[in-house]
Amino acid sequence: MDFHNQHAIITGGSSGIGRATARLLTRREAHVSIIARRQELLDEALSELEALRDNPAQRLRTYSADVTDWEQTQQAIAALTADGYPPDILINAAGFAHPGYFEELPLDIFRYTMDADYFGTLHPIKAVLPTMMERHGGHIVNFSSVAGFLGVFGYTAYGAAKFAVRGFSDVLRQEMRPYGIHVSVIFPPDTDTPQLHYENQFKPLETRRIAGAAKALTADQVAQALVRGIERRQVYILPSLDTRLYFLLSNGFTGLFRWYFDRIIAKARREREGKKQ
Repeated sequence: MDFHNQHAIITGGSSGIGRATARLLTRREAHVSIIARRQELLDEALSELEALRDNPAQRLRTYSADVTDWEQTQQAIAALTADGYPPDILINAAGFAHPGYFEELPLDIFRYTMDADYFGTLHPIKAVLPTMMERHGGHIVNFSSVAGFLGVFGYTAYGAAKFAVRGFSDVLRQEMRPYGIHVSVIFPPDTDTPQLHYENQFKPLETRRIAGAAKALTADQVAQALVRGIERRQVYILPSLDTRLYFLLSNGFTGLFRWYFDRIIAKARREREGKKQ
């Protein structure tokens, strides 16, 4: 896939995997827009991207917004697409995790995690989808996690939100297929980012033992897998060998079910369209 002149919008793009992806797409000559909350990190990210830009016509933008807020998300997407750059790619990298024993986690953690990881994914999609549907094209990448297909001790709040992202994405992919819009889900394992350093303060011993079984990836490694997944139109992007093995063992028949459901949906759609004529 040629990313030249493609407009990629990245939420959570001021740090971690989102920022690494922004760097990679900038090098591939995409127009890159970043949405994140903290202006100081956005300014740092923009300076870094501008230093990587070779083509003066390449458009790099940032916008400070909280994607858990629907109105702020709408305003951000509208501002970043107002000057003739409709969204071609949306990467929902914004997220939050706070591990701990279920009985000790306050309800506020569960609510905020769902807001950040699930609604923070849903809101940008709602904002860009009308344009993508009208243009009959686009690619959406949603961030789940290994904890989004394999229950991981200590992540009752995070796992629930990331399972929700995976389920939502599976259904959205089915509904958007007739419009030529691709929907991918990426399942990163532990990745060396500021978010992981935050989590490590709160991980129960059992969680640390599980995490110790695999080496954390770098943000650049995950970003490379993500961009490669877009190029290959992968439904599920699994950045490491361990992740692929875990997914295969726990979701071995997913591809078969997806093929079966696609056949049923296509047949029903033809039937429904036939009744309209």
